[in-house]
Amino acid sequence: MEKPAQQAQILVGYVAPGLFDADYAAARVLGALLGGGMSGRLFIALRENHGLAYSVGTIVPLRTGSGALVSYLGTAPASADAAEALLINELDRTRAVDVGEEELARAKAYLLGSLAMDRRTNARQAWYLAFFEAVGAGWQFPERYARDVADVSAADVVGAARRYLVRPTVVVVRPPR
Repeated sequence: MEKPAQQAQILVGYVAPGLFDADYAAARVLGALLGGGMSGRLFIALRENHGLAYSVGTIVPLRTGSGALVSYLGTAPASADAAEALLINELDRTRAVDVGEEELARAKAYLLGSLAMDRRTNARQAWYLAFFEAVGAGWQFPERYARDVADVSAADVVGAARRYLVRPTVVVVRPPR
């Protein structure tokens, strides 16, 4: 398929725990540590330090079965190979590098702040109640999830990185030449 585009898009995905898995909160904190805003590891490494990314982040979507942890970046087509190598290297490095308390606190604050911001209207609160009840997690899941995130330790995040950041699927979409 060919469509006009200005950027190359790189996605690196891993199988991750689902909503009902004991590692779910740790995987979400790992995702925030990697790609949660401008202080995430990937933003700092790929955008600030190397200037290789227009956009960069990590997604850990809500899934009741097996989940996914997907890191993504948009880059200039000429930089795609270097950006892909650096992204994979940074993800690999995460399995071997300890997590500091300040970095852990920032990742947790990012997640909990995002949860609070997403539930600031009555309509969104109703959506959360209905969604989690419908998938079998119970209407009180967001509060339980917030407690679980608060309880995640640095060792939990490193353990999640070692368990889940293995055997990536890499997709690179480049604009036509």
